[in-house]
Amino acid sequence: MTTTALELNRDQQMKLFEPLPTTGQPRYGHSATGRVFLDPEPETLYLGQISIEQHLRLSGITEPFIVRRLLAEQDWRAFESNYAETGRAPYSPRSMLGLILYGIMQGVSSLRGLERLARLDIGAMWVSGGNCPDHANIGRFISMHGKLLTGEFFVGLTRSVLTETKTGGKRLAGDGTVIEAACSHYHLLKEEAAKQSLAQAEQSPNDGRRQAALQQIQWAHETLQTRKAAQRSKGKPGDKVCVSLQEPEAMVQPLKRGRGTGPSYKPSVVANEGRVVLGIGVHPSSETPLVADMLRQSEVISGNTVEELLLDAGYCSHKILQLSVAQDISLLCPEGKVAGQVKQSGKYYPKAQFRYDETRDAYLCPNQQWLTPLDRYRGNVQTQAYVRYTTPACKDCPVKTHCTRGKRRTIKRYPGDELKEALRIVMQQPQAQAIFAKRQAMVEPVFSILRLKQGLNRFRRRGLAGVKCEFALHILAYNLSRAVVARSDFIYALLKGCLMHLLPQNFISWPSNIRQEQLLQMAY
Repeated sequence: MTTTALELNRDQQMKLFEPLPTTGQPRYGHSATGRVFLDPEPETLYLGQISIEQHLRLSGITEPFIVRRLLAEQDWRAFESNYAETGRAPYSPRSMLGLILYGIMQGVSSLRGLERLARLDIGAMWVSGGNCPDHANIGRFISMHGKLLTGEFFVGLTRSVLTETKTGGKRLAGDGTVIEAACSHYHLLKEEAAKQSLAQAEQSPNDGRRQAALQQIQWAHETLQTRKAAQRSKGKPGDKVCVSLQEPEAMVQPLKRGRGTGPSYKPSVVANEGRVVLGIGVHPSSETPLVADMLRQSEVISGNTVEELLLDAGYCSHKILQLSVAQDISLLCPEGKVAGQVKQSGKYYPKAQFRYDETRDAYLCPNQQWLTPLDRYRGNVQTQAYVRYTTPACKDCPVKTHCTRGKRRTIKRYPGDELKEALRIVMQQPQAQAIFAKRQAMVEPVFSILRLKQGLNRFRRRGLAGVKCEFALHILAYNLSRAVVARSDFIYALLKGCLMHLLPQNFISWPSNIRQEQLLQMAY
């Protein structure tokens, strides 16, 4: 297969002893709020006497143009109102956020990395208009506008991406992952260590640093006590619960890819069939509490009512089932790893393998014995009400070792178990399994791109609020990349159709050695 070598046009290259070109374009722009911002136009940027625009187009690089155009469509008045009306002209919010998002799309998310990118990358120069802020200014910008980035700006930019990709929000797929927090897992505190640290901080010299350290340790100690109480309410021992002094809000939990345990957060997303993320959320340890809020985000952004929701087995809980019934959403969510099959266990028969008969109010076990009601628990604030079922046939059962290690097997039936049983029947239908099979292609690649291309393997900001802001930036950059792909595919299909129409009728086959990048380059 042969490829065409790229040669840039050097006809207008600047001569060695000729004066520099002058553009006469202003470097300052007036915003809608009347504030003056440093917002130069990228058309005034040159490489010698070749404009950056011409260089990018000759190279077939379309990403910076699409990113800048989509950002130009947004309403920046909320950002601009956060600045004082007097003083030196600040960098325009459009150029600052454009640099940040474009950098994350290239896998650069550190503040110093973004500073370097603004000075060396031609695409970043086009997006930012040539502004070159230092890392401190970039960090202050993110901190200043954190609420906007996770709120109304996220809504506005995602709507533009939906228009660009021509997709909606009626069918969504959800998923979550575990991402390490910005702290060391070697400095975790258990209860005794937390008490010792608190005592040492109280005895230290009374100054500003002591007060800040004391507040941090008190916060970590209170968080530790809350988590221990939560573990005990579930009937689990709380002796092994620990907390990070640097990042108390992060939960110590198993990390991905066999990296052991460490302080981390669980970000979650819901994406449509075009793999555009319409709802995001971050929780210290759970994915299910975020679903309702993510669905509301999706409906606000897309303007569509969610009709189908595809989730993996980690979301199969009473709360999610009740939510889907309350909002009239068709939920597809398996109990185990394989859709349509009941949850399996290597030790004992799971509850899903016991069939409930409503007319008899009894469970039929795998050995065809009936389990009848034993007692009832009314429940309290922390624990749901339930009915326990058992059978005396366990004593002589030949498969008892596969069922229980006690004298007899008991099954607890909670309010809402009928929803799980109905969902189990739905997931056994071939049509439901065919629809659910689309979930993997809709949402699984999102976190693959975030980790492998954008480098989100560990958060850089601390605290739940900071982590939410950082995750929103990554999702905004990811959604912009979906718009870039959609626009490139559209232009490619359009150009290919036009060229095929113009080719002679006896020209039978399309040249196989012409790639998409070359065709886009030919167009420019």
